[in-house]
Amino acid sequence: MRAGHFQVDLVAEGEATRLAVTAEGKTRHYRLPAGEQKHYREFYKRLADDFGTRAPHSDGRLPAASAAKWRPLISENLSPDTLYGYADPAVLRTEDDYVLVATSNDAPDAFPILRSRDLEKWEHQGFVFPNGEAPGWAAVGRNVADFWAPEIAPVGEEYWLVYTAREKSGALAIGLARSGSPSGPWKDLGRPLLSGGVIDSHIFVDQAGDPYLFWKQDLNGVWPGLLAGVLRSRPELIDRIFASEEDRRTAAFAAAVEPWATARRPMERFFLMQPLIDAVLGSWGKVRRVLADCEDAAAIVEAMRTPIRAQRLASDGASLLGEPTIVLCNDLDWEGHLIEGPWVTRQNSRYWLFYAGNDFCTPAYGIGVGVADHPLGPYVKQPEPLLRSTRDWSAPGHPSVAPGLDGTPQLFFHAYFPGREGYNEFRALLTARLRFSDAGVELS
Repeated sequence: MRAGHFQVDLVAEGEATRLAVTAEGKTRHYRLPAGEQKHYREFYKRLADDFGTRAPHSDGRLPAASAAKWRPLISENLSPDTLYGYADPAVLRTEDDYVLVATSNDAPDAFPILRSRDLEKWEHQGFVFPNGEAPGWAAVGRNVADFWAPEIAPVGEEYWLVYTAREKSGALAIGLARSGSPSGPWKDLGRPLLSGGVIDSHIFVDQAGDPYLFWKQDLNGVWPGLLAGVLRSRPELIDRIFASEEDRRTAAFAAAVEPWATARRPMERFFLMQPLIDAVLGSWGKVRRVLADCEDAAAIVEAMRTPIRAQRLASDGASLLGEPTIVLCNDLDWEGHLIEGPWVTRQNSRYWLFYAGNDFCTPAYGIGVGVADHPLGPYVKQPEPLLRSTRDWSAPGHPSVAPGLDGTPQLFFHAYFPGREGYNEFRALLTARLRFSDAGVELS
């Protein structure tokens, strides 16, 4: 495979891959033991040393601010069957206690359920879908499954749980299960509620008792491969798009390996394209301007616009009513190529939509908020993130809101220990108190 001044030769050895990379008259040999993110990070560190490409996650733009108003609640796994912590935490307050459900990625047991009476001591209660009990439509298994972003909402006399999983085709879809108790057992619809590359579902129930589904169209998983393909066929665009030699080399390498990346599993494609994504985010405005002038790049430009959609749910939770509405898009510089993880709460007679933006496994990730007079918007965003990385915690994201013990609204979110960001890395549960006013929302 060749693009620009890179030639890459690949040999598969079971799960491992050997790469011979040639550029500028020299060849270097590498071995990827498997397709996990840590293996790609080590490979890209070596590639940067050898060929001057961009090193993984080189982002020095964020200040080392304090996390004084953040309070960690869970900072270690509370069950041996919970492998990756408590990412994408959804917290529900019931009459008796608090219920937490969280992402499990490709772990055999999907979606840990925890309960707490005081937000201090949390007890592991089990899993939404224990090993062997996942819905029949969902892909399972290590390096195959992706069970993300579950959320429990009381709807009428029962509880609904919405979540993301991969269909056996590899496409991301949203499922819905129902139960008489937030601890389960849960009965799935037996099919996806919504298909077609969608994630991060959220249920908001309005004052009339009508449920709305919010979700993200996962287009940010599409554009990196499309861009690498265009750069492969039109290498002259690399110099037009990227100013630094480091990023030009990074783009040329991504173009060289694009055919191989296309054949990998979805998360591995993301790991493989991560340096290209970082390079694009470093020149975000220029990249979009150049691509907007290219006739064969229209699909890339469109995929760089990641919308949050919303639609009414039927009273039985089995279908959607009417047409979807785009309620939010990534249009602020700090959000980069995506927004995700929506959560709507009604406070002070208005609707506040909390969301995460930028790349989930880098320090650029953060939490933003918009406000509207109707659940479907239009939402006006606060121009800067409400939470961003600090010297104590990295990449805060995927917010949920619930009343604290005294009734004051609290934000619940995940974050990494600094320097330990990444897929299948531990994410802790944290909280911060919120204060709403006519001027906006802030931590209190």
